[in-house]
Amino acid sequence: MVRGKQEIKLRRVITALLVVLGIALSIFTEHAFAEEDDSSIQQTYEAEDAEAEGTIVDNKHPGFTGDGFRDYNPNVPGGYIEWTVNLPQEKDYYLVFRYAHAGGSERPAEVRVNGEKMEELPFPPTGDWATWNYQTIHAPLQEGENVIRLTATGAEGGGNIDHLRIQDHPEEGGPEEVETEKAPLAEVIDGVTMKKLYQLGVLADVDNKQSQAVTFNQFLALINNAFGFDIHEKYKNIELKQDIGRIPADTWGIYAARVAKDQNYVPDFLWDQLKADQPLSKKKLALIVGDLLDMVPEEEEGPNMLGKLAKQGIMNPNSENNHGIKDDMTWQEARKLAQTLTKVSDKDTGEVHIARIDALTQNLISVTLNGTFDEFDLDDLKITAAKGNWDSLSPFLNRDLRISKAAMGTDIYGNTVLFLRSLDELEGGKFLLEEEPEEFTGDVEEAIERANNIITWQMDHGGWSKGIEHNRSWDGEEPRSEWVNADGVELGTIDNDATVKEIYFLAEAYYATKDERYKKSAEEGIDFLMDLQYDTGGFAQVFPRRGNYSDMVTFNDEAMIRVLDMFDDILNQKYPFNTGVIDETYHQKLEESMKIAVDYILKAQVEVDGKLTAWGAQHDPYSYEPVKARAYEHPSISGKESVGIVRFLMSRPNQTYEMRNAIKGALDWFDKNKLVGVRYVSGGDEKGEYFVEDPNTTTWYRFYEIGTNKPIFSGRDGIIKHDIHEIEQERRDGYQWGGSYATLLLKTAKTTGYFENHVYAQVVNNGSKDKLGRSLVEDEVERVEDYSKLLNEIESKLVVDKDGNGDYETVQEAIDAVPENNEQEVKIFINNGVYHEVIDIPANKPYISLIGEDEQDTRITYDNYAGKDNGIGGKIGTFASATAFLRADHGKVENLTIENSFDESIGVKDQQAVAVNATGDKLIFNNVRFLGNQDTLLANAGRQYYYNSYIEGDVDFIFGAAQAVFENCTIHSLDRGSESNNGYITAASTLVDKPYGFLFVNNDLTSDAPEDTVYLGRPWQPSSNPTAIASVVFRDSTLGEHIKQEGWTEMGGFQPQSARLYEYNNAGPGAVVNQDRHQLSDEEAEEYTVENVLDGWVPEVN
Repeated sequence: MVRGKQEIKLRRVITALLVVLGIALSIFTEHAFAEEDDSSIQQTYEAEDAEAEGTIVDNKHPGFTGDGFRDYNPNVPGGYIEWTVNLPQEKDYYLVFRYAHAGGSERPAEVRVNGEKMEELPFPPTGDWATWNYQTIHAPLQEGENVIRLTATGAEGGGNIDHLRIQDHPEEGGPEEVETEKAPLAEVIDGVTMKKLYQLGVLADVDNKQSQAVTFNQFLALINNAFGFDIHEKYKNIELKQDIGRIPADTWGIYAARVAKDQNYVPDFLWDQLKADQPLSKKKLALIVGDLLDMVPEEEEGPNMLGKLAKQGIMNPNSENNHGIKDDMTWQEARKLAQTLTKVSDKDTGEVHIARIDALTQNLISVTLNGTFDEFDLDDLKITAAKGNWDSLSPFLNRDLRISKAAMGTDIYGNTVLFLRSLDELEGGKFLLEEEPEEFTGDVEEAIERANNIITWQMDHGGWSKGIEHNRSWDGEEPRSEWVNADGVELGTIDNDATVKEIYFLAEAYYATKDERYKKSAEEGIDFLMDLQYDTGGFAQVFPRRGNYSDMVTFNDEAMIRVLDMFDDILNQKYPFNTGVIDETYHQKLEESMKIAVDYILKAQVEVDGKLTAWGAQHDPYSYEPVKARAYEHPSISGKESVGIVRFLMSRPNQTYEMRNAIKGALDWFDKNKLVGVRYVSGGDEKGEYFVEDPNTTTWYRFYEIGTNKPIFSGRDGIIKHDIHEIEQERRDGYQWGGSYATLLLKTAKTTGYFENHVYAQVVNNGSKDKLGRSLVEDEVERVEDYSKLLNEIESKLVVDKDGNGDYETVQEAIDAVPENNEQEVKIFINNGVYHEVIDIPANKPYISLIGEDEQDTRITYDNYAGKDNGIGGKIGTFASATAFLRADHGKVENLTIENSFDESIGVKDQQAVAVNATGDKLIFNNVRFLGNQDTLLANAGRQYYYNSYIEGDVDFIFGAAQAVFENCTIHSLDRGSESNNGYITAASTLVDKPYGFLFVNNDLTSDAPEDTVYLGRPWQPSSNPTAIASVVFRDSTLGEHIKQEGWTEMGGFQPQSARLYEYNNAGPGAVVNQDRHQLSDEEAEEYTVENVLDGWVPEVN
């Protein structure tokens, strides 16, 4: 059975290595297996081989290791499994229990070692009987024999136990643990992000704010800090984040306003008057303080309440009720006021809470506390990702993120903010677990046989009936359905997982075989489900219509929800729907089906006295009202079926206001109508009681009377009773009238909310003390929210000023401040000045723009040259002599000069000295001056665009293998003092597989050198590389008289005629046309465009 939808021998890969290992273990040893590696111990003990009581050995759910698993049966507390194990040495071991269960609540079990209680493990649902998970404890075991007993303590017994694994090392295959290092902020937060955080108030220098007037939101935060106030969020992460008064939802300090609103200490009318950053007058302070101290009754609060407060002396500095309130109150004075108020109020909680937790970037998380700490013990917190699937309602918060570094700061409100650098990358605040891909792992021949049988049982309308095992094919004559309508047509159904389980199986068989018959049959099954759905969105139980309750929209036994869950899997292309078994042409239909189904669910929710409650088991397709089914199934609110509906709604992406209201209404209804300390006993206990006292259990009735919430019990006579003993025993014992249905739903809603792929901060210790001596609340759990979008909306801008009037004094410091693997443009503005430094933009820092204040007066310069001592016993080479190394993609340089100031006329002769070594892709240079002599500009690799720029040099001063366009530029050749040869403009080394190299278009070629002394270029073959065949084109440009008549020359014996050196439509005295200078035809010239040379990239410049 795969996904628990049907009993077959197809298995999903769930923690693939462990499953395969377990199977191997069961083959090679009857009881246990110890690894041969003497350095570690690992032994596996199958549950079916252990001593046990109150359990049975079963094998009907696949994925187990060994010969089967143990099922606690009957489902009552007290059953146990006991293993006797032998260990080579005494020490602490990990006891790992492999289990599965699809119940509606946790099934806890007590672990005892040698008679001593170790711990009670919760064993939360895994979502499916064939989805296996693990519960682990760390316990001391002795050398030799040990007895380990696992006893079910929950009201519903225990989960199915596959085996016990004992090992002396943590789980393998997980991420390597790291030790978190405390570090300065600058080591945890890059400079670009740091600047934005200061702009937003996430970071602040509070010392500089103490003498400033306190603002509205600052005062709220100070009160929350002093009193330890936190928001009372009954259900986690359901409320939409929205504006509060005039404070926008995306303001950093919205957390302070949310708490204040929840604690109700700001008069309602003030929210519409005050902005977050508005300084508070004495009157406004008095109104807030008066409300906080309940100086005016709630019903008397309003715009006129100040007079009532004034009568009590709040405005009088000589009154004890003034508490220091005054005009022009500073931040520091307001903080003292807030702390003073805690002494005259009984509202001080004495606690510190997590105020908010945010993903600032992919690897940076902030945890904001509503307290102020001088020191913080990082062991008090852990950041963990949920590993559970939503169907299980069990988050499994046990995948800790690896936090390598942590730093502490303070936000604009004086609260401590922890900044955590994670080695695990987040996406929009979420963490996508790396899981083994699910795949077909069953017996192909058995799967083919069963799939072939399934096809024969499919009816003409595309559906299947329930209760058919599919272990044989249809004989062509017998009924394929137990139900027919008045016309004698056999009915397909979704009752008891029919049709859905067949589609899942056929999808898996198609995965394994690619047999088109299975694809066709599965798609016909989808067509049947489309026919089953009403135009209002609900799904009937059967099709064609039967003419009775089966035609109603059916939530009973999660029939409709199972269909929608499958549609989700298809649309998300989850296994086994990830191989095209359901054609993409169906996706639009399925999306529309889901849309109207959600609409139906929302409209069908039962409303009583204006309050939303839950749902019935069956509803009318058009009136949306709960309706009767069988004689003993009356119109009602269902404590069972409503759980699946709420779970489904909570999983919807892009939650609407209506969805959230529906979820809250249903959760409130569950919370109000739970039976605490009561357990339902199916069939009754030995005293004939069906609802018995049990302090560890919460129960709901199956059916509640609409309006009164009284339980409904009914026999086959159809008469409603409110006492189960008043119906006949056959129905009392033969139907499920209660269960712990919503236990886990409520627990999850109150602790994590929807958790799949989400990350949480958990308080695991409370050793840290804030300045007021308070600790964090242990076991608090808060979800990470995505704050990166807001940060990305802020322009990434750094300012360099050599005199200290910017963010940094050197250009390289600003480059270093840019985060690695940056995905948005970072503008580094460089103020006028001479910056004597070598700059290097590494390949892992794309999207950096260097923008000077003035192309003449903003200058980056250095004097390295080839052959210069490199300071470590060697010599600098040509490529390494650059002033600027531009290695990253998507870079821009504007309005500045980059110079290699090496003067070859002084001392060292004829040495290369590069100004720019550019290797990044998609680089733009706009209004840039490149100054040097020999080898000024190395256009080394990638695609580059030079616009409206000035480039000067003498020998090979534009060289390299890049695809580069030079447009509207001035190319200036220096006078080397020769009457015959003053150098070469280009030395391209274009590789032969590149159709284009350098393109010069609309340029001016100038020089002070004598006429006929400068070559357009020569073909360079680095290290005699025969695949370097230079490609250079000068077109539509003005060539000065300094250009030699022959235009091009050889280099190292490689002749220009063997390279790709062309001209077209040039003008000026140097634009001589002769046999040595190949001119492009008009047709050929059409190919040499900016877009073609840059391989489809069209750069944009100001």
